[in-house]
Amino acid sequence: MFTSDDLKPMLEPNAVAIIGASGDKTKISYKPIANLKEVGYQGEVYLVNPKYEEILGFPCYQKIEELPEYIDLALICVAAKSVLSIIKQLHAKKVKSILIFSSGFTEIGGEGAKLEEEIREYSKGNHLPICGPNSLGLFNLNKQMIASFSSLKACDAAAIAFVTQSGAMGSLTHTLATEMGIGFQAFVSSGNESTVDFFEYIDYFAKSPDIKVIGGYLEGARNITKMNRAIKASYENNKPIVLMKVGTSVIGADAASSHTASLAGNAKIYQSYFAANNVVLVDDEEELIDTLSLFHYAKNISKDGGAVIVTQSGGAGIMMADQCERKGMKFATLKAETKERLSQTLPAFASIKNPVDMTAQVNQNPQQILDTLSVLVEAIEVQTIVLYIQMTDHLFTPIIDKLSKLIKQANKPVVVCWSGIQEETKKAVFKEKSIPWIPTPTRTINALAHVVNYYTAEKQAYDQTRKEIRKQTPMIVNEKLNEWEGKQLLQSIGIKVPKGSFVRNQEGLHEHSLPFPLVLKGVSKEITHKSDYQLVQTNINSQQELLQFYEGMINRIKHHHIEHLIEGMMIEEMADEGIEVIIGAINDPTFGPTIMFGIGGVFTEVLEDVVFLPAPITESQALQMIASIKAFPLLNGVRGKPKSDIKELALTIQTLSEFCLSHQGEWREMEFNPILVHKEGNGVTAVDAVIVGKKQAEIYS
Repeated sequence: MFTSDDLKPMLEPNAVAIIGASGDKTKISYKPIANLKEVGYQGEVYLVNPKYEEILGFPCYQKIEELPEYIDLALICVAAKSVLSIIKQLHAKKVKSILIFSSGFTEIGGEGAKLEEEIREYSKGNHLPICGPNSLGLFNLNKQMIASFSSLKACDAAAIAFVTQSGAMGSLTHTLATEMGIGFQAFVSSGNESTVDFFEYIDYFAKSPDIKVIGGYLEGARNITKMNRAIKASYENNKPIVLMKVGTSVIGADAASSHTASLAGNAKIYQSYFAANNVVLVDDEEELIDTLSLFHYAKNISKDGGAVIVTQSGGAGIMMADQCERKGMKFATLKAETKERLSQTLPAFASIKNPVDMTAQVNQNPQQILDTLSVLVEAIEVQTIVLYIQMTDHLFTPIIDKLSKLIKQANKPVVVCWSGIQEETKKAVFKEKSIPWIPTPTRTINALAHVVNYYTAEKQAYDQTRKEIRKQTPMIVNEKLNEWEGKQLLQSIGIKVPKGSFVRNQEGLHEHSLPFPLVLKGVSKEITHKSDYQLVQTNINSQQELLQFYEGMINRIKHHHIEHLIEGMMIEEMADEGIEVIIGAINDPTFGPTIMFGIGGVFTEVLEDVVFLPAPITESQALQMIASIKAFPLLNGVRGKPKSDIKELALTIQTLSEFCLSHQGEWREMEFNPILVHKEGNGVTAVDAVIVGKKQAEIYS
C-alpha cells in the first residue's frame, strides 16, 4: 500500500523524464513534451531517445544510464514488450515513480496480462509506485505540470482533484468542467492500476491542503482496505468525495438460493456502502460537474432552516420546489418579519412566500434581485438560496459584479440558475470566480441537494468498536446446512432461536417436553422456501393436533414427490410476536463478507427494502442500517404500536458480521428470514436459517 509520501514525487514532481520521447508532432510521445513546454513547467525535464539531441529546448539523452539519479517521475512511451526492462533500468537510476502510457496489457488479455502481472510483481517487490499502464496521464496545475499525451489544457483551476478509471471519460469530464468555469487543479487517469489503486490517489488528495473536493469516475474498486482508508482520510480532512459509479453486475437470480444473493447485486452494495460513508454518488457526467462546482463554492451550510427559491417565473419556482421535495431537501417557511421586509422590496403583485416570485417586473428594475437576496441572506430560517433568472442578459449583466460581491459576503450558499445565458455573459460570470452557476432548474436542485445532504448528514465518527462473539462449537458446513443445523450455529454465537427438537419419525413426536403452542416444520437442505410446499404449520395447541398435522405434512410431501429431500421434522415453541426482518450475508468479490438488512418475510424480494454494508459492522453502523430502510417506522413504533428492540437487533447484526468475517473462507451465503424483533427489552428471535458453505468446510472457533 502506497502512502502520500510515496505518491508525492509522482503527483508533485520537481524533475520529469520521458522515455521514448519523439520530435515527431504526429506521435503521442511528442505531446507530453509539448504539454510541459506550453504549461510552463518549472522543473527539470530529461528526454531519452538516441535519435535526438534536444526537443523543444529540452536535452535528449542517448540512453537511460546517462540520466541523473533520483528523478521524481519517469514517463514511458514505448511498446508494451519493452516496458518492464525500462522500469528495471529506471529503478537502477533510483527513479521515484513511473507513469506508463503504453497499452497492450491486461486490457487485451493473454500475453499482455502476463506482462502486466510481471510489472505488478516488480513494483511490489521494490515498492515502486506506477501509474498505469494504459494511462492517459496526469496533471497538477499547482506545479504547472501536465504529464499526458492528450490535449488537456491548463485553465483557471478550482480546488478540485479528479481521478478516473477511464481516460476518455476523464478528458470529457475535464472539458465539461472547463465549460462550466471550474477547471480541475489536479487530474489522474489511473489506467489499468497495476500498482497504484484509484483510492490511493483519492487518499493522497484527501490529505492535500490545496484540494477542497475530490471527484471521480469509478468502474470498480479493487481493494476495500484502500477504499476504507481513503474515505476515512476524506472524512477526517472534511474533503467531500463525489463519484460517478458505472458498471453494475447483478448476481444471477437463477443461481441464487436465497433472497440475499438475488437481491445483492454489486451496484446495491456500492450504493449502501457509499451512503453509509457519506460519499456522494451521482448519476451522470453533468450531475458530477454540477455537484463538484457547488462543493467548490460551498460555505457555512447550517443544519437549520431550509432552501428558498427566488424566481422571475412562477413555473420555474414550482418545478424547483417539486424537485427539492423529491431530493429530500427542506423547504424554508419564511417568518413574518422576512415577508414584511420582502413586501417593502418587491411590487405588491409579487409572491413573497417560498418560492419568492419577483415576477417579470425585475426586468425593469434588476436592483430588486439584489435587494431580495439581501433580505434572505439575513433571514435565520433560510439555509440556502437559489436564484433563477432566464435570458434577458442585457438587463442583468450590469449587476453581475454586485451579485458577485453579495454572494462573497453572504454567510450561506447562493446558487444562480441562469437559463439561456449567452456566451459573453457566461464569461463575465466566470470572470468573477465567485458565482456558482448551473444552467437548468432540475440540474441546480440535484446538485444542491447533494451538497446540503452531505453537510447536514449526521456524521458518524469512525467507531472501531468491534463486537466479540463467544466461542463457537466446531461443526461441519456441507454445501448447505438445514434449518436445524443453522439454528444450532446461531445459538452457538449467542443469537436466540426458539427452543425445539429434531425428529426423524412419528415416534420422536412423543419424546418432546415443549409447551404448546408449537410449530412443525419439514427439514431439508434443498428446500429453502418451505411455504412453497406447505411445510410449515403454526399454532399447534395439543399433542393430538401435532400428530394430525404431522400426518398431513407427510401426505403433502408424498404428493409433491419430495420424500428424498426431507431429512426429518422440527418441532419448536411459537415465538412471541414481532416485526419480521431479514439479515443475510454474501461473500462479495470486492467487499468480502457483506451483511444485508431489511424488511423480512415472504415479500422481501418484492419490496426490496434492504441495505448492504461490508463487515465488520460497528454498533453505530448497525443502527444506521436499521434507520435507513423505508420500513423503519414500523420498528420505531408507529400509530401507537410499541417500539421494537432496536438495540438488540443492532447487536445481532454486529454479531453476525463478526462471525461472517472471522469465518470468511468457509461459507458462500447466509440468510435468516424472518428474524422477529420483539418489543423493546424483549430481544429478537431467528425463526429460520439458511447457511450455504463450502463442501465439508469446518468452522473452528
